[in-house]
Amino acid sequence: MHCVSTCLWNLRMNIYRTFAIIFATLMATVSIHAQDIRDCGTVTDIDGNVYQTVMMGDDCWMRENLRTLHYADGHEISPTPAAPNNDQQQVFRYGRLYTWFSTLNGAEPTEETDGRVQGPCPDGWHVPANFEWMGVEDFVGYKDYYRCGSDVNNVAKAMASTEGWQFDFLTKGAACCIIENVTTNNSTGFSVLPAGSVWNGLAEGFGTDTGFWTCSDGSPDTSPIHRFYYTNATVEINCTPKEAFYSIRCIKNR
Repeated sequence: MHCVSTCLWNLRMNIYRTFAIIFATLMATVSIHAQDIRDCGTVTDIDGNVYQTVMMGDDCWMRENLRTLHYADGHEISPTPAAPNNDQQQVFRYGRLYTWFSTLNGAEPTEETDGRVQGPCPDGWHVPANFEWMGVEDFVGYKDYYRCGSDVNNVAKAMASTEGWQFDFLTKGAACCIIENVTTNNSTGFSVLPAGSVWNGLAEGFGTDTGFWTCSDGSPDTSPIHRFYYTNATVEINCTPKEAFYSIRCIKNR
């Protein structure tokens, strides 16, 4: 795995997140149980790819990674999206991988949930801001029927797919990590798969981790991804080189 940089931006986000969690906890009045997983129909991109969806709280998310090679206006995405593990046969299941620059498509980065950077997402959908990713993780963490154990940060299992994670019985992870009894994963239906990344032409982490771009900024050279790692119980926020290729999940405009 390439070295992932850190940034002061991440500290600031964690402070904001702490206050957001407290507020959300105080205001929460309605719960959606794990057995009540809901979708919000399907969505089709410009290339004809059809995506399943899932409701997470009040928001409709794709439950699959983006696969398009074109923006909604028909222009080709540049640089060309990469295939997971540099293998085109993996695209249908794991989606394609994009740079941060192609993710924003020239738009100004934003930390606002209503910024609505469309990027490569279909019309009516957008690339989630960092706060929107944090919001869906908080939604899971404060539902005791989703999270693993008592720690509100232990949300990775509930969001990770039961399939695709590579490990053997000698692999040791944290308590409540993704690969600890994978049959209990994905209680939310969010279905995160370990698509890995591509960096300088080299495929990394396929089968063990994945990261999702936000439309937010971190520094001149890096931007935050929300990263799922097979031996972790939590979702990390890492500041990552903008030229690296990672996955995108789109969220529906309200």
